Amino acid sequence: MNQRSVTGEIKTEVTASDRANIARLIEDYRLYEGVDCLVSLEEMLAPSGNKPAQLLHYQGDTLTGFTYLQHLRPDSEIEIYGMVHPDHRRKGVGTTLFEAAKAVWRRRGASGLLLVCDGALPSGKAFASANRGEYRFSEHRMVLDPANIKRPQWSQGQQVQFRRAEATEVPILTHLVSQAFEASEEAMENWITEAISADNQRFYIGLLDGLPIGSLRTVSIGEQIDIVTFGVLPPYRGRGYGRQMLLAIVDLLLEEHWPNIALDVETKNANALGLYESCGFRTIRTCDYYQVIEGGPARS
Repeated sequence: MNQRSVTGEIKTEVTASDRANIARLIEDYRLYEGVDCLVSLEEMLAPSGNKPAQLLHYQGDTLTGFTYLQHLRPDSEIEIYGMVHPDHRRKGVGTTLFEAAKAVWRRRGASGLLLVCDGALPSGKAFASANRGEYRFSEHRMVLDPANIKRPQWSQGQQVQFRRAEATEVPILTHLVSQAFEASEEAMENWITEAISADNQRFYIGLLDGLPIGSLRTVSIGEQIDIVTFGVLPPYRGRGYGRQMLLAIVDLLLEEHWPNIALDVETKNANALGLYESCGFRTIRTCDYYQVIEGGPARS
């Protein structure tokens, strides 16, 4: 589907030539800004059940801007990641893509819309401010450094059993995820049923004396695998069980020889940040999230 605008054309279907153009845009962005794109090309162009996930802005045959829409869970907001070519800024490209992204949000009926910016770039913050973005929170992107893993000695009787969840255990996962993240069980059940069948996703369960107390999920794109949806039931928090689960999945992924193991954590979540650092993760960048407020945007 293509959509004409006063500043060019919006495309939502990505062809092989579009993919090459996006790769060149990402490289030009990296050279100009001095930082990598927040999301890898492989992840942005991976198949999605919530199309369109990509919005491309063309001026003639030139790709001038690109936006990726990410919708992680049914209870979460849609996240917007975007870039405009350095030679085409302040010409309305960013605003056109932003308005197209808001139209997608309205059609999907998601709970909200978040604009994601690299915390090191003033340009992202300026765009969010000009478009009435209200700062919500920041997240650290962390990657595993196996040399820095600290392994405590566990006392007897405190061992968590850790295993991969089976497709028949959707009800158990639904209970664990909905309780850990205070989300609707109905929405979680539908999402987990779909996610657990995806080739690049796996769910795991932590058990204490046979009782499920926590879960996590891994999502792989190319050579990278992310640890996500990691939660422990409230009564079992602060007792070391989450650490056991995290180290168990880290060891499993290292045994599988994943070269890039990563996760995200809110900057204000001191307990989680300390846990991840002690388990060998280090921060490589920080992202700022801005809540999109409806209103008249500025040109960009």
